[in-house]
Amino acid sequence: MQFSSSECITWFAVLITVAAAIVTVNLISIVLFLKNRSLRTRAMYLVINLTVADMFVGGFSHFLLFQHLSDTCDITKMNLSLELIVIITFLHLWFPLTSLTNIAAISLDRMHATIRPFRHRLIKKWVYWVTIAGVWVLAAMVSTAASILRQYGEEWSHHLYLVHSYCFLFLFVIFVSYSSIVVKFLCGAHPQHHGAANRKRKLTVTLFIMTIVSLLMWLPFTVYCFHLSQSSIRKFLSFQELKRLDCFLTILFYMNSLVNPIVYTIRIPEFRKALLLLFKRQRRQNAQDIPLHAL
Repeated sequence: MQFSSSECITWFAVLITVAAAIVTVNLISIVLFLKNRSLRTRAMYLVINLTVADMFVGGFSHFLLFQHLSDTCDITKMNLSLELIVIITFLHLWFPLTSLTNIAAISLDRMHATIRPFRHRLIKKWVYWVTIAGVWVLAAMVSTAASILRQYGEEWSHHLYLVHSYCFLFLFVIFVSYSSIVVKFLCGAHPQHHGAANRKRKLTVTLFIMTIVSLLMWLPFTVYCFHLSQSSIRKFLSFQELKRLDCFLTILFYMNSLVNPIVYTIRIPEFRKALLLLFKRQRRQNAQDIPLHAL
């Protein structure tokens, strides 16, 4: 049974709105990072890379859900070739997996900065560039394998096992990293309360909050897809209920890429100040563009 026309239009409208918001908010964040040298510190390199990945999540990763909705709603038939479906599946997986891998890299970086602060200061910039490249390449390899398995594998669920095993692995890395940080804060020697130490501690707490929010949005979708591959959910839900749950959890999963800039604005004073300056400058320019006869 298919969705009604009004419900289909509602889902499409929500999906388009979320995608546009993700692209806009993360693009503004990238502009702020590029315009302000104070935000482009070594500690923020991985955060900037995460912002780029999140922007692509909003720009490209919704295509597969659009295809599923079009088939379910029968609004528009999308007769796509097998090769194009593989490419769309790859894009659907690559950017979210890059985002998760990058969050794991951030957690490892924060753990190293907390447990070995002096060694962490000696890390060269090229290490971060190699890490960033590795994040994209590793996510691309898993996405490519999963895309091929989905279209050409003997079992439809095999690509889900691969993707969500990858996700659970990096969720475990994130959990262990921040657990180590908490243990260090609670049991380790108290750090000196000078400006640099306080800033690093605050950044670690900020990225911890960002990670927790991301996990809260990642986990429901990941657990749902794992159970879906086991066919346990299908026994209790109708087709429409399953599709509604799929759409809701997928949109919640995508909104993970929307909340990170909000956390930056709340928790990072330099980011908040740069954002306010950007809007003040834009408002001033708009006022100057008003023709005199309109006043």
